[in-house]
Amino acid sequence: MNEEVVVERTPRGIPVVVEPLPYAHSASLSVYFGAGSRDETDAQAGIAHMLEHMLFKGTKNRTAKQMSEQIEAAGGEQNGYTTKEVTSYQAFSLDETAPVAQELLADMVREPMLDKDCLSTEKNVVIQEIRMLENDPEEYLHVLFAETMWGKHPMGRSEAGSVGTVSTLTHQDVRAFFEDHYRPPRMAVVVTGNVEAGQAVDWASRSFDALEPSGHLRPRAPPTPHARFQVFPRDDKQAYVGMGFPGLSATDPQRFAQRMMTSVLGMGTSSRLFQEVREKTGLVYEIFASSSSYTDCGAIGIFYNTSVHDQEKVARMVAEEVRRLKEEGLHKGELDRAKHLVKGIYVRKLESTESRMVRLGEMFMATGEAHTGEETLRKMDAVTEEDVLAAAGSLMVRDRLCITMHAPGRESQKAAASLQDLDF
Repeated sequence: MNEEVVVERTPRGIPVVVEPLPYAHSASLSVYFGAGSRDETDAQAGIAHMLEHMLFKGTKNRTAKQMSEQIEAAGGEQNGYTTKEVTSYQAFSLDETAPVAQELLADMVREPMLDKDCLSTEKNVVIQEIRMLENDPEEYLHVLFAETMWGKHPMGRSEAGSVGTVSTLTHQDVRAFFEDHYRPPRMAVVVTGNVEAGQAVDWASRSFDALEPSGHLRPRAPPTPHARFQVFPRDDKQAYVGMGFPGLSATDPQRFAQRMMTSVLGMGTSSRLFQEVREKTGLVYEIFASSSSYTDCGAIGIFYNTSVHDQEKVARMVAEEVRRLKEEGLHKGELDRAKHLVKGIYVRKLESTESRMVRLGEMFMATGEAHTGEETLRKMDAVTEEDVLAAAGSLMVRDRLCITMHAPGRESQKAAASLQDLDF
């Protein structure tokens, strides 16, 4: 791929991760802050996400409309997102108009208005967002699964918070969270596209070196996973179920084996779960496995929806596929197929400067390192069948199993009690 990733620092120590792509005609810029939903108190739940919304509502130098007009006149757009561990602010433009994107991005993360009236309006927007999520059982299942696994730890909360907590956030709360968290040392600048590393470092220095380091960062406590079955009742005949286990962190060298293991089990239409459950029985429309890794923890999840009367049957079929993988090993060519599938998805994302930027930003914030796409592909290729089976044997263990059922309560409680004898 002829790639290069440069990691430098400004004179004040702010990391700047740059991936120059001379063939590109675009520039993708981002500022990452290590402030997500796990950095909130219980009373603050949703404040990081709310603050993300607020930064797009204008600065001391520009209205929100002026920001939109200027970035679009530069052939670009602005975006952002909040996760459990980071918040990212982004600006994209043509390579020839990159200075406009740089100026706008620096302005919005340094000098946001955080207007009281805008906060009142955005509260309503976020509350609608939360209610939409709660009314989408396929998406809401992932929130409930995290709550089942991580319990009352902040990792178990939705990034959006709750209607109750968001409703009580004040202007002073939002301003204080901004002042405490939007500072070094949990901060990095990431740039990809037709840009020069030296120019990107110079821009980052001019824009952010004046920020004083935060003295109010709360230390992160690792979560303790819970092995339990939990029912979240809903009034419907459909059951939405998540089954899973604690997984590996973003720094664990075996995380690539974990990823290949979940690919074999449930990624794509050729996976074991899709073929055995969906294609042979028709009991589900969709069934898939996934893994996620964070700075100090991870999770493996298998998700499906089915008739409330079939949720136990499908759970037993999933357990049988896990047992077969652990006891019988991989089929001939199965690991190669899984590798090609994962690598294909990964390589297609690398065709976008925006995706490259997000990849580097999340990697650096979680691990403190930034590898090229080629290096990551080599690590995927290095996974052996023995690695996959070792991951399956050590991670998918019965006494670490979590099951979340978002379905009618009476039937689900009965199914959960019956599944206590589930084994792998």
